[in-house]
Amino acid sequence: MLPLSLLGLAFYALVLIGAFAVRSAAGFGAVLVAVPMLSFVLPVPTAVSVATALTVAMSARHVHRDWHRIAWKQFIIVTLYTMLGIGLGFYFIRILDEKTLRRGLGAFLILYSLHVLFSGGRPIMPPARWQGALAACAGVSGGFLGALFGGGVGPIYIIYFNSLRLEREVFRVTMTAGMLVSGTARVAGYASFGFYRGGPLALLAVGLPLAIIGSWAGDRLVRNLNPRLFSFFVGTLVLLSGVAVLLR
Repeated sequence: MLPLSLLGLAFYALVLIGAFAVRSAAGFGAVLVAVPMLSFVLPVPTAVSVATALTVAMSARHVHRDWHRIAWKQFIIVTLYTMLGIGLGFYFIRILDEKTLRRGLGAFLILYSLHVLFSGGRPIMPPARWQGALAACAGVSGGFLGALFGGGVGPIYIIYFNSLRLEREVFRVTMTAGMLVSGTARVAGYASFGFYRGGPLALLAVGLPLAIIGSWAGDRLVRNLNPRLFSFFVGTLVLLSGVAVLLR
């Protein structure tokens, strides 16, 4: 049975379509957009676990299609560090209550959005000699934040993968593969905590076709979007969501 009223279900549908349209256009961001909005109608752990599972399902298609392009050495390195971060994030999920998680989510979203707005969405291009340190920092912090809040992993990974100077398609599928593996590990952890029992399973069944529709719409919108304007829009949306979550 769905744990939402008809109005809540309509809101859920609009949020997922919009979030996965953003992800399709930007390459990441579904969870960053979906979780704060869904937290108004669902507990934060449920919002995070549902949005993460849907993102994993959508990422699997891309990796399956282009797996032969993965830069395996870099993928394995960042994935090992990510597992450490995920373990740390799960520890804090166990000890923090809903109110603390909500405040942490709001603060994280505000900080992330300020970075996007001030950088204008321009990617950071660190020197290649920083690769080792960046792999550790990106993996651990990405895994930690991903486990706690479901989002923020994409931009963190991008900093590391930019230092590798990979060809565009190799860059994209390698990063997506890393996010797919980390997302799958997080989904397994959320399942062990019981986050998918009952209503959340119904939300996943309803959400999968909505995510597909959003991705389809994003593929078509990106052709006509100004990248800087789109980055400003996403940053503003995440900022307002973070403030709303803190004030709730």
